Amino acid sequence: MHTTRYMFLFLTVFFYSSCRDRTPTTKKDTESEIPETRLLISISQRQLYVMEGDDTIKRYAISVGKQGHPTPQGEFEIHQIDWNPDWTPPDSEWAQDQSYKQPGQAGNPMGRARIIYKMPYTIHGTTDLESLGEAESHGSVRMANAEVIELGRFLMEQSGTKRSEEWFNRVLSDSVTMESVKLEKSIPLTNVE
Repeated sequence: MHTTRYMFLFLTVFFYSSCRDRTPTTKKDTESEIPETRLLISISQRQLYVMEGDDTIKRYAISVGKQGHPTPQGEFEIHQIDWNPDWTPPDSEWAQDQSYKQPGQAGNPMGRARIIYKMPYTIHGTTDLESLGEAESHGSVRMANAEVIELGRFLMEQSGTKRSEEWFNRVLSDSVTMESVKLEKSIPLTNVE
């Protein structure tokens, strides 16, 4: 009789555990399965890699800091993107004769977007495409304008910083008005030699 009772109890527990409602997947569980988006800059290879987990999903040719003005190495967080950025010369000997440049003004070296991780060092657009693949900047990272726009849009999307297509069309059609966007979630950046 005891054996029958134990068998009944065992079958009841087994049946209950196999048929009960499963705990639904929470948002947190789903997010942990999505690989983190991050950037990796190889200074020696003059390449910027867009990574998801351990996978490279995009690669860009870049220009990095020249001798005496190196691109900083280390771990950083991308927290802001300036569209149609202005330019304030840094407090550095090489920029003593330079003056402030408004968005779109001749002589503004920032291009169409500036991805900020540690001012005055940024990832920014350029029209000097011959400098890509070289060490020719004063420490910042240069990219082709079309590519920095593509990357900026991607980083905004990945960080949960949503903007409509109309917003992008307006910003990109007006090169003399700066729009600064703080990212909802920062994007990790690693600069290595």
